[in-house]
Amino acid sequence: MIKTMTLSEKTLTAKDIKEAEAKLNLIFPTSYKNFLLKFNGGSPEECAVDFDGNKLKIQGDDIKCFFNIGGKKTYDVVHKSLSKDFILPDGVIFIASTHTSNFFLLSLRSDSYGEIFYKDHEFEDTSPFIPKESVLPESIVKVANSFEEFIASLYDPDE
Repeated sequence: MIKTMTLSEKTLTAKDIKEAEAKLNLIFPTSYKNFLLKFNGGSPEECAVDFDGNKLKIQGDDIKCFFNIGGKKTYDVVHKSLSKDFILPDGVIFIASTHTSNFFLLSLRSDSYGEIFYKDHEFEDTSPFIPKESVLPESIVKVANSFEEFIASLYDPDE
């Protein structure tokens, strides 16, 4: 659970979030909207998360920063998700980056709405993204069933 967040961007309004959703043509889960309204990105002290990443040969990672809306383009949810730098499955957005340049993703697709995934930037994908059948590209593993579950699983690695 996040208690401390640094480097957050300007405070958002519900209108700012609606505009971001419109640009992406997607609707965010209420828990993610509330998170953006409270923090709008930033670096959490409680940054570590464990997950089953056997196929990527990892057991977890840490968050360098959560992406924001309307802040620096490098860490802006809309800018990053619409960028051509990385190919994401349709209906999936970037929500955070790691210290090793990997990413946490939020699915806004009907078959996996609200689920959190981890993407390793060094893998080339050839497999499709069909989460309801447990078929994921080589670079992606599931981390949590919901944004709330994901946030609740974060912990301070120094404790």
